[in-house]
Amino acid sequence: MKYFTLVSFSVLLLSSCKEVTLDSLAFPSQSLDYYEFENYEGELIVPDSMLADASNYTLIEMNSLDQETGESFKIYGLYIGDTAQIATDTIVLYAHGQSLHMDNYFSRASLLANVGGKYNYGVFMYDFRGYGMSEGSSTERGLYEDSDAAIDWLKSHGANPDKTIFYGYSLGAIPLIDKAAYREDFKPSKLIIEAPIASVQYLVDNSTGINVYSDFVTTLEFESVEKIRSVDAELLWLHGKSDTYISIDNGELIYSNHTGNYKQAIRVDDAEHSEVPSTMGYEIYLNELLDFIRF
Repeated sequence: MKYFTLVSFSVLLLSSCKEVTLDSLAFPSQSLDYYEFENYEGELIVPDSMLADASNYTLIEMNSLDQETGESFKIYGLYIGDTAQIATDTIVLYAHGQSLHMDNYFSRASLLANVGGKYNYGVFMYDFRGYGMSEGSSTERGLYEDSDAAIDWLKSHGANPDKTIFYGYSLGAIPLIDKAAYREDFKPSKLIIEAPIASVQYLVDNSTGINVYSDFVTTLEFESVEKIRSVDAELLWLHGKSDTYISIDNGELIYSNHTGNYKQAIRVDDAEHSEVPSTMGYEIYLNELLDFIRF
């Protein structure tokens, strides 16, 4: 399948059915009664020695507020590291990809907890509304509000924005680019994006071959390619050259529009959408992240 839900776009355009839009197809979440974490086989298989163990992670409950309706949703996060040290630690805020829930990305978050040595940095991952045990249903606005809730939780525990790195993978890059651009009270020191989406309009243009406005099939915008212009944080972008889900040209557009003081690109030969860390090799991947964080 080429690009983000390509088949969905094509079907919707051919059917000309306005009652069914991409919005309902963009968030293939899965609800859970409980998380399995290290007992769940996620999309990335890492050595057991790199997985976080239960004594070093904490399940977090947060409230995410719908700014339009005033309704509050309970959402869940996972903090890997010592929550008592948040005020002094370097923290990676990790927003995961499009599918399933935090169980599917536990191995990725665990891998990040090995940057510079195991548990050297704190890692905070969270589920969007409708994912895992989180209440509600996902929307574009909800992504931003859920990310605000995660940032608010870090702030309430004394996190220092100058020692906080935002890391968005695939779908997760959308809200963290937005927060890095526009949230004034908590500007991250650095932003890492892996396999990001440029915008919904760009995906429509390049997946259908038809000149059509994106609002014909969706209310989603995902305008990361424009929002990145307002990001001052140092940027690291990683993307697989063989990504057939979100093609590398999406990332190229975002990267070219970043005008901050420093940016770095890692284009990975032969890597598909979810394969950047494994194709690079975990030690090389971790060392690249460490070098960027310490730069």
